[in-house]
Amino acid sequence: MRALRNTQQPVIEMPQGKKRGMAEKIETEGAGRFQTDKVLAIAGVHFIHDIYTSFLAPVLPVIIKNLGLSLTQAGSLTVFMQLPSLFNPFLGTLADRKNLKRHFLVATPALTATFMCLIGLVPSFGLLCATLLAVGISVAALHVSAPVITAQLSGKSIGRGMSLFMVGGELSRTAGPLVAVWAVSNLGLAGMWQLMFAGWAASAVLWWRLRKTHETAPGKNRVSFSVMLREMRIVIAGVFGILVARSFMASAITTYLPTFLFGEGHSLWFSGISLTVYEAAGVAGVFISGTLSDTVGRRKVLLAATVLSPVMMFAMLYAQGSLLFIVLLLLGFSTIATGPVLMAVMMENAGANRAAANGTYMAISFAIRASVILLIGAVSDLYGMRPAFLMCAGVACIGIPFIALLPRSGDASGKDNPGRPM
Repeated sequence: MRALRNTQQPVIEMPQGKKRGMAEKIETEGAGRFQTDKVLAIAGVHFIHDIYTSFLAPVLPVIIKNLGLSLTQAGSLTVFMQLPSLFNPFLGTLADRKNLKRHFLVATPALTATFMCLIGLVPSFGLLCATLLAVGISVAALHVSAPVITAQLSGKSIGRGMSLFMVGGELSRTAGPLVAVWAVSNLGLAGMWQLMFAGWAASAVLWWRLRKTHETAPGKNRVSFSVMLREMRIVIAGVFGILVARSFMASAITTYLPTFLFGEGHSLWFSGISLTVYEAAGVAGVFISGTLSDTVGRRKVLLAATVLSPVMMFAMLYAQGSLLFIVLLLLGFSTIATGPVLMAVMMENAGANRAAANGTYMAISFAIRASVILLIGAVSDLYGMRPAFLMCAGVACIGIPFIALLPRSGDASGKDNPGRPM
């Protein structure tokens, strides 16, 4: 009993700075596990958010009629909504430096929903362009921040986190047009404002789920945007080459497949459903590829997908009947599957500059896709769609050697240190 009397030790008050440091250390140590509930919450909000961004195309005929727009004006609306994507690297740099990623992620579903649901009330073309530009800024803010927070919550399984995040976006492309058509049919274009509250609810739920999640504090390895580009130049060069190869196939299919098949003599229904088959297979590819790359390695998954895609593209040009659907399934699976793997590569090699690196990836992807769509259209006008598709399959093969430029981070061998800048 005597030995127990003086066992109580004096309480030593820790300085406030050390408390913060200890809290950051505890948070960093806890970041190794995959936080499924929070990752799924972000993926769900990504799904809801991108449903709103899918509204424009289905309601465009009604907007053209109401505002008396020309086809040129109507086509420019998409440009205004996508234009802010070019500034993703700078938006990502701002998010990194000011620790704004969580704020961007929570606020953007409500902002995007509000602006997109007001397009039916805008009285002029100029105001409509300004509204869609605001939507584009909100969309850019979400897409530079959400993958970074997802990666932080994914621990060592970044590929799995990117897969779940991208599945939300892929599924929204199927649901979005259906929601828009239902809304216009039942509420009218001017009544679409009633849908904005779902976006507000998504922001509120996400704030509640992430209220105890803090962004990784700025570390000593935080560098300027120009330094990050220099340090990651080899990784970015590899990703750029693979994106170019992938974009030729993905852009050709998603933009021109129904037109190509209809021109080949297939029915309009068959041509339309073929694109649905391709997109559905892409969802499966996105879901599997990132998780698989955590286990077998990023480069192995990318190599398999980059080899299979052009083979299936060639096969699609000669397949008929039910065989065509099988080929489209494999083509969609392999082509779209590279997305989460490339994002994981950028994340784990960006150090403390993940938002800037992700913004760079998004901007490059947008610029390449826009250029490739125009090039494929020009070649199709000059030589026909079949030669243009053959060209896309051939160009897709150039992505294979670029895989060698990527580090082995994320491979099962674990030779490299994930998250270390090149």
